Amino acid sequence: MFSILIADDEKLARGDILYKVSRSGFNYKWVMEAASAEEALNMIKEYKPDILLTDIIMGEMSGIDLVRAARTGSPNIASILISGYSEFSFAKEAIALNVVDYLLKPVRQEELNTALSNAVSKVMNQRNMLLLPMQYDKNVDEKLDVGQKEQLFAFLNGMETRLNFPETVMLPGKAEYFQISIIQMNQNQTEVTDKDNLYIEQFRKMVQEIVRDIGGEYFLIFNQLMQKQQIILIAASPVTDKKKASHILNEKLNDIYRKIHCKAEGTIHMGVSGLEESVSGSLITQARQALDLRLSSEGNSKGGIYFWTECKKHAVIHLPEEQIKLYQNFLAAGDLNQTLDTVRRIFSSDRPGTALHIRMLYVELMCILARNSIKKAGGSVVSMLGTETLSGSIIDQFESREELIENLCRTITAALDQWMAVTDNARSVLKNVKIFIESNFMNSQLSTHFLSKQFCISLGYLSASYKKEFGVTISKHIISLRMDYAKKLLADTRLSIMDIAENCGFNNLSYFMRTFKKYEECTPSEFREKLQQKR
Repeated sequence: MFSILIADDEKLARGDILYKVSRSGFNYKWVMEAASAEEALNMIKEYKPDILLTDIIMGEMSGIDLVRAARTGSPNIASILISGYSEFSFAKEAIALNVVDYLLKPVRQEELNTALSNAVSKVMNQRNMLLLPMQYDKNVDEKLDVGQKEQLFAFLNGMETRLNFPETVMLPGKAEYFQISIIQMNQNQTEVTDKDNLYIEQFRKMVQEIVRDIGGEYFLIFNQLMQKQQIILIAASPVTDKKKASHILNEKLNDIYRKIHCKAEGTIHMGVSGLEESVSGSLITQARQALDLRLSSEGNSKGGIYFWTECKKHAVIHLPEEQIKLYQNFLAAGDLNQTLDTVRRIFSSDRPGTALHIRMLYVELMCILARNSIKKAGGSVVSMLGTETLSGSIIDQFESREELIENLCRTITAALDQWMAVTDNARSVLKNVKIFIESNFMNSQLSTHFLSKQFCISLGYLSASYKKEFGVTISKHIISLRMDYAKKLLADTRLSIMDIAENCGFNNLSYFMRTFKKYEECTPSEFREKLQQKR
């Protein structure tokens, strides 16, 4: 995951770019904003963003000067220049700086998507990351050149609708038909953090072995960069008869699902697309729609395999336009209760096709919220919402439609609160987060990620804002509170070290011991002994 910095001295223009970045289809872990080139340069020095998207005309220091200065401390930053002028001199300087792209205002969504896709590919090339974190079959990796890897990466992450090279490059022989499946694992109990993803890696390797065993060389698997707990499977068939090819592929996919379901510890869902003569974006869309059927009234909370072909008759889009219009009017008027009631009506329908288009509905309502937020409070609320919300990828985290509705209602409530916070008290949301931390630091699940979901604030926005407001990161604040409580328990009780660790929110005794020694320069037992000697 990558971070991006948007620099523009015009608040509305910055908000518009922020909105379009969020709609680009790629989930950046952190989207930052700067109102001047000087502020942007300071943020680059402190946070080292991967991508810089900057306006050219910005007061004393221009965007071109910013790109030059940024290269000093961050030589690999991928830069995109934006200008309201089509003067050749600007374009010439952009070429000389080797920026990723040069865009003219007003920036079109399609042009920005292409520029961001190129920027991400450039960063990944510099880090030698293209495909390697996603693909276990190194033979495929060796068959593709850099341009083809970039194309495949963009396609798998929704930034391209088709591959510009023949699929036969990746396969051992001629394939007649293709199908795409998305395999998603949801853990039932333990939340895996970025630092501790061993289980996910084991899951991926297990899936790799099962797919190879059943599908052979015509089945290719790719790990998702944006969704660690998802795997994309491209299945191909050399059989010329379409009906027969479909039957064989579906049988193999059923076998793959059953074996994964038996071996995996978490809940497994699998969405399967229809069959086409080439690998296209429509196949990924169909697979995602099929995966979203787990959110239907007939969805299985224990997991399941869902075939798009079994429900394609409901694929015609019938958006509840009247209800969406009501939602828009209530939201613009700031009527929270009526807004939330309308949201629940929109998603409560068991009409066939609701789950099939639930992602589109969610994104439509979030975009309306974002546009209203920009009008009411500028880009700050859009930044709070996060790219995972506006792109709709957050839906992959939900196990039920009720959970989706609850999350959406909390997000809308938080956004309306933030509108008020902009004019009343901009620190109110962060204060509530701080109060929550100090009341719940003993909860072992408490983390920045947990708080991001709890308060419906994007991870990057929450991390940066909290540190800026309180001078300490969330993780350090939590650890500090736990250490203080541990010392109190060591002094006032006879609880064992293991019990104290659990009471302080640590699931791992060794980690508690290491953390305590790091903070107090002695073990918990030594700390207790010193207290007893003083008494």
